[in-house]
Amino acid sequence: MSEFVLEMKDITKQFPGVLAVNKAQLNLRPGEVHCLVGENGAGKSTLMKILSGAQPADSGEILIDGKPVHITSPHHAQQLGIAMIYQEFNLSPFLNVAENIFLGREPRLGPTPFINWTKMYADAQAILDRIRVKLDVRKPVNECSVAQQQMVEIAKALSSNSKIIVMDEPSATLTDHELEALFELIRGLRREGIGMIYISHRLEEIFGLGDRVTVMRDGNYVGTYPVAEVTREDLIRMMVGRELKDEFPKDIVARGPERLRVEGLTRDGVFEDVSFAVHEGEIVGLTGLVGAGRTEVARAIFGADAITGGQIFLSGKPITVKSPKDAIRQGIGLLTEDRKNQGLVLGMTVCENTTLANLKSLVRFVFVDHRRERTVTEQYVKELQIKTPSVEQTAQNLSGGNQQKVVLAKWLFTQSKVLIFDEPTRGIDVGAKVEIYKLMNDLMRRGVSILMISSELPEVLGMCDRVLVMHEGRLAGELSRAEATQEGILRLATGEKPAHVG
Repeated sequence: MSEFVLEMKDITKQFPGVLAVNKAQLNLRPGEVHCLVGENGAGKSTLMKILSGAQPADSGEILIDGKPVHITSPHHAQQLGIAMIYQEFNLSPFLNVAENIFLGREPRLGPTPFINWTKMYADAQAILDRIRVKLDVRKPVNECSVAQQQMVEIAKALSSNSKIIVMDEPSATLTDHELEALFELIRGLRREGIGMIYISHRLEEIFGLGDRVTVMRDGNYVGTYPVAEVTREDLIRMMVGRELKDEFPKDIVARGPERLRVEGLTRDGVFEDVSFAVHEGEIVGLTGLVGAGRTEVARAIFGADAITGGQIFLSGKPITVKSPKDAIRQGIGLLTEDRKNQGLVLGMTVCENTTLANLKSLVRFVFVDHRRERTVTEQYVKELQIKTPSVEQTAQNLSGGNQQKVVLAKWLFTQSKVLIFDEPTRGIDVGAKVEIYKLMNDLMRRGVSILMISSELPEVLGMCDRVLVMHEGRLAGELSRAEATQEGILRLATGEKPAHVG
């Protein structure tokens, strides 16, 4: 009997012009959390698609419990006890929790085609009880929180008696409280002997959860190590192939005059009496727990949501922003948290996405000057070091970091003087994060005012000149760079200690 529940040996996969995975190795023991790390484009997703049956390997071998298998489809992978939980959940929103857990495998009333609803609800409840999740099995999934939907995905995996569970960026959209609940659940599954492959860009999670870690870079297998025997710096060096001397390369520049100010900004039932200012050449952080109203404030400033009170000022003059079109005209840009659905048109090219928000500047006699459009885009591709084979490449084929750069190029082309970054590095690898931070520094030196919303406190502390903290729709306090600490921010974010907002 093999000590491994899973072995992947010399897995290779080539796409036209790209060697996506080259002789990759990965093995998993029962009851182990095996972390898989690497930059975007390192081959992690392709390797997992091969394991889940979504892609065939060109060569290599997969063994389950020591026996060679040829996985032909996702259904076949499920039959072998492999479950994949993607970052974008694979749930049917208008079905309830129990229906999602047993979708396609509903218990029947004897030999009839009719569903045994009593048994399905009872079995779904038993699985939720097993993982200590309090959730109504009759509740529609579209009424569940992100954290609850994740628990439904895990319950679905357990319902098919999975012995191998792959979790792809499971923590990306969870609050700290929800994250701890997820970690406790993972520890419980480990005690049950279930092997888990855990993919994350958050290195602190690797050290908090993992037993072993496998590193990939540029499609190649770098190595597998006990987590206890490597450091954060070791992992970063192996992932990016070089030393990252400064994870948060913050430049300090002289603060210019006030660029953006909001006074008493209110959206009834969402946030209330929010006031702050952002100056030229400054990065101001806006943080707080998920649900505190941070993104909603950003959307209001950008005109995506209507305000019911308050005033927005630009360079000291009051402005009216009733729509994103108004905001763009005033020189305000928003890099949304959900870049794939709100920041980009994935089916359009890099060129088309870059010029989309300011296309009118390229129109000549009612026609778009495509030659100039291409020239402009190529300039931004060079300036922002966007990795793409061509400006005609579709946005959906770029890595997360390069997609974010295309969104940034779009707003630079509008000549925006105020940029709002909402979770700018979510789902982006550590090397690409540093590139984004350097671009923010460059914008700051040009006099652009940046409001950065982030849930990652090290990022906030590392990159911001001042930090604004929200709690339940209100500003709880403001901290200077010198004053800001993780403890101080969390204290304000939880409402523990009210403070004067400067």
